[in-house]
Amino acid sequence: MRPVLRFILPLAIAGTVSAQTAAEQQLAEARKELKDTQAEYTAMRTAFFREINTLDDRALELDRELRALEREAERRTSKRQSLLREIEGREGEFNYAVGVLNNYGGALLTRIHPAENQLYKDRLDDAAAKAAAAGDDYAAELGSRLEAAKIGLERLSAVTGGHRFEGKGLRNGSESIEGELLVLGPAVYLSEKDGKFEGVATFASTGTELPTVVALTGVSDGSITSAIESGSGSLPLDASMGKAIEAQAAEETIAETIEKGGIVGHAILLLGLVAIGLTVFKVLEISRFPVPSRRVINEIIDDLLADRRDEAAKRAAKVKGMAGEMARAGVSNFYEKRRILEEALFEKLVAVKPKLERFLPFLGLTAAAAPLMGLLGTVLGIIKTFKAMALYGSSNQKAFTQGISEALITTAEGLVVAIPVLVLHGLMRSLAKGKFSEVEGVAISLMNGTTEMEKKDFKASKPSKPSEDDEDGDPELVPNPA
Repeated sequence: MRPVLRFILPLAIAGTVSAQTAAEQQLAEARKELKDTQAEYTAMRTAFFREINTLDDRALELDRELRALEREAERRTSKRQSLLREIEGREGEFNYAVGVLNNYGGALLTRIHPAENQLYKDRLDDAAAKAAAAGDDYAAELGSRLEAAKIGLERLSAVTGGHRFEGKGLRNGSESIEGELLVLGPAVYLSEKDGKFEGVATFASTGTELPTVVALTGVSDGSITSAIESGSGSLPLDASMGKAIEAQAAEETIAETIEKGGIVGHAILLLGLVAIGLTVFKVLEISRFPVPSRRVINEIIDDLLADRRDEAAKRAAKVKGMAGEMARAGVSNFYEKRRILEEALFEKLVAVKPKLERFLPFLGLTAAAAPLMGLLGTVLGIIKTFKAMALYGSSNQKAFTQGISEALITTAEGLVVAIPVLVLHGLMRSLAKGKFSEVEGVAISLMNGTTEMEKKDFKASKPSKPSEDDEDGDPELVPNPA
């Protein structure tokens, strides 16, 4: 057992020593590793601290940069807002300037004389078209708008002291003529090339670029032409800024007004002339219609009552006309029965009234038809107006002015004819009625003459005292108790 122990014990001791040595070696390695680890950790920690310090320094630097950038951003934001406000202000100023120039360009054509349209209208229209096509190119738009101001300044420079130029005008608003125009302040004068026509241009718009030129009455011939050619002379000046010239240009003679009435207007006036002619004829006819005076009729009746038939017939034969025929019929039937005399006088009296009233119905018809014919002319004129509007549009005033004029003029002509003819018709009827009453008075006088004759015959044959039959009879045959 001891040998075994001797053998095992050294081995155990050797193993233990070996294990201890291994453990110590491992411990040493572990300590070395720990030391290395601690050194590495220390190095890493030192590096981390240095990196942290570096990062802190970088963070501080970045913070300063951030603050600087924020301040720069605020400054730039403020500057941007200031620039935006300035841009808005500039845009407002630009829009205001463009608006003023636009209004000036648009109003320039309305402020200058229509005769100057042929000089400036096309240029102003081109400038306005270029400004509209500029879009967002503000410089180009402003330059186009400034063209109107340049044209205005150019015109002011040209009209100072008078401006002469070759151009066209509408003679009395209808015919286009060429000549030389003179712009002198607000007035414009035109002289035709051949010198046959001269006048003053009005301010009225004609719907074209050409002005209306009116030849003034009372202006000596050639004075305007001489002043335009020589540059000096006497010129007519309208202090009413063209209103007086326009009023004179709008004046029409009676012949021009009648001509605008058309066929219907001529028919109305012809009807009125015929009515006036008939009125004159009726006045002469009625006034010259012979009616015996009361004295002549009384003399005829006295001859008849005295049984002087031949004398009465001679006096009746001297009376002319239809009243004379009535007197002769009364003389020839005076001694007949009252009914026969009455019928004879009535027969002659019936023939008198148509003679006195002939053509008077035509006057009444004229008074009634003239307004209707005027209305017909009005309808035809309105139809012509709408046709002109359909062909030329409503902007061409001259195209349908004639239709409007005809419509209004025919209505006026119808009333002008109807009113006087209506009055004349009433007067003629009254005149004819008065003359007929005079003729009717002749017949009544003859009838009353038979009554006197009956009373005379009754007195010659009456008894000394009236009988009861006489008292119950005709009161006209009873003698007057006086």
